[in-house]
Amino acid sequence: MIEIMNDQRVFLNHGPIQMVLDISSKGLKESKIAIDVANRVMEQFEKMLVYINEAKSKNIESEISDHYTEVLKKMMHAVRLVGDKSYTPLAAVAGSFSEFALERAIEQGAGRVIINNGGDIALRDIEGNQILVGIPLTNDPSGKRIEIAITDSMGIRGICTSGFGGRSFTKGVADKAVALGYSASVADVCATFIGNETNVDDRSIVRALADEIDSGTDLTGQLITLSVNGLSRESKLRALLNGYYAMEKLYNKNIIIGGVVM
Repeated sequence: MIEIMNDQRVFLNHGPIQMVLDISSKGLKESKIAIDVANRVMEQFEKMLVYINEAKSKNIESEISDHYTEVLKKMMHAVRLVGDKSYTPLAAVAGSFSEFALERAIEQGAGRVIINNGGDIALRDIEGNQILVGIPLTNDPSGKRIEIAITDSMGIRGICTSGFGGRSFTKGVADKAVALGYSASVADVCATFIGNETNVDDRSIVRALADEIDSGTDLTGQLITLSVNGLSRESKLRALLNGYYAMEKLYNKNIIIGGVVM
């Protein structure tokens, strides 16, 4: 389903993709470009279903075939960059679709593009304007937040979020793990990595094997977090430090530009 919203943004709801396309040029919304991009995203999704086994494979060093879809290639490159062999290309799927949509919009002459695919955002303004991004510090929308004014010269093209309570499984306990990256595909897998690293041993955490919850998961045999009830202060601090060290590792390798964990 493709829907033009009241403010001329476009909403795409197709399978697992729930994407808002905010595309404009010189201050005017470009809903026609957004609709065309949304159709191309759907085409990519349908084509990628042919390669679902490759998307779920942990063999990240396998050859990237020329026949693979553009989005699948982005996913595989992103996961290789992080280098954790327990990950499959699906760790970068949402950000890769956002990145694909961003690139198609710029190709069609858009000057300002913000693609939000369920919290995994690709963004760029090539007209010299700032994009103000807010990262809530709590789940209360009226609560405090960090605000980042992004300009094109900063090189931030992707802001992606992972954590407990999100759309995907996590191994950690972070409410939010946010990665700011040079691309949305890489930011996506990095946010997942940071969130997973906020893992601690605490009796208040309930875990289960991922495939006991979802038989189609790519996390077969891996424990995921089901609930967190009353973490001790010590466990919270340890989890935050683990997340910080994960961010620092990625930052020092120039894989991400920055991050937030809470």
